[in-house]
Amino acid sequence: MRLSADHQPLGGSMKLRASDESTMPFVAATNVWPNRVPAGSGYPVDPPADPDLTGMEFDSYHSTHPMNTVQVGYEMTGGASISSTRVLMPGYVSPSLPSGGGKLTGGILYDYMVAQAFRDHGWEVMLFDLETLPRYAKMLKFPAPRLVAGSCGRDHDVLVTDLGNSPLVSGLQHGTPMDSGRLDVLICHHFRAHLERTLPRRLIYGHAERRIVAGADLLIANSPYTESILLKMGRNRDDIVLAPPGLNVPVATNLRFRETPADVLMVGGIEPRKGVVDAILALEASGLENLRLTVAGDAGRESRYLEQVRHCIEEKGLASRVRLVGRLDDRSLLKAYAGADAFMLLSHWEGYGMAIAEAMASGLPVISTTAGAIPDLVEDGVSGLLVDPGDWQSAGDSLRRLFTDGELRRSLSKGALHRAAGLPTWEETTGRILEAVAERLSGRS
Repeated sequence: MRLSADHQPLGGSMKLRASDESTMPFVAATNVWPNRVPAGSGYPVDPPADPDLTGMEFDSYHSTHPMNTVQVGYEMTGGASISSTRVLMPGYVSPSLPSGGGKLTGGILYDYMVAQAFRDHGWEVMLFDLETLPRYAKMLKFPAPRLVAGSCGRDHDVLVTDLGNSPLVSGLQHGTPMDSGRLDVLICHHFRAHLERTLPRRLIYGHAERRIVAGADLLIANSPYTESILLKMGRNRDDIVLAPPGLNVPVATNLRFRETPADVLMVGGIEPRKGVVDAILALEASGLENLRLTVAGDAGRESRYLEQVRHCIEEKGLASRVRLVGRLDDRSLLKAYAGADAFMLLSHWEGYGMAIAEAMASGLPVISTTAGAIPDLVEDGVSGLLVDPGDWQSAGDSLRRLFTDGELRRSLSKGALHRAAGLPTWEETTGRILEAVAERLSGRS
């Protein structure tokens, strides 16, 4: 069988027609594009095997068969075909990069999942490599749009950049001429200008962030908090897509509770923004000598901060109670969540908090801060306990309160699971982004 479209690509109400070249094991039809299949709509959800769809017309299709090899042709009367759409993105979204579980985290994982969604829908994802830039550009985050443009060219329909790379790629969007129908998309995880330690870097980041936000056609916000910042920067709500990250772990079915709890887990890079030293100080301030803290994450380029962390552990005499286990693969991370009694992340800033979402999905009560988007994710007293950023003394009090009150642990575990059950899947998140990009492209064609 072959499916062909009678009109309008990308976001319009296209019609698909089935011809008799082959059959497919399972097709569900719906009047929504991209392929979202509500139960009971369109073609029956449970059709007989290998249905003959010859001559049928429907608005979209979705195959649920894992071995489906049906060819899909989009024969349009106007505009470029969906499958010919070319998207330019940073090189870290290459499908060849992950060599095992746990290699992609945070914003990089988010961008990777978006790129995969584009590929899955037949779009060509082209890459520009930030690692080939001169060392001064990468270390100083020096604007290098001409160098990037020179390495990737301009033969693309959609440019997708990440706010975290804004100083490097600032100005690249101006190589995407709007009058040619090309689209500039900016993924916004968190604004980091105020987190830089030196004035020159804060000024560079601040200028680049304002410039690239103002120049983007479509902005992807990973949380309501990020969306609020974009609105304060003068962007129209119609230009913003709210698309929180999908869950990376399954939602647990049982509450997390042990009569004699002792293990606290932190998942995050060893960097100042994550408040690792604060977590160690909070452990000591709790006054509970049976508590153990496991920190899962690597230091990356933050070797100086890693030394501060190790010095703090030694100075406080906590070497037997604090473990730095590095970044964990997927299986080991799931075991770490399963073996913990509570999760603590005392970040000074989060644009969303993917590790917090994973912890709540695992049924763990959360101790965190009011920084950035965290209160959007964790309701104080319902799914976790929140303190001000940097207030490790209050975090220690929260640890003591949590680990000495069994009913509180039960209540917060229940609240965490309830909140996690309402979080989106990656399919929902990337589908929302894909739909918005397709709609914008359709309007330009």
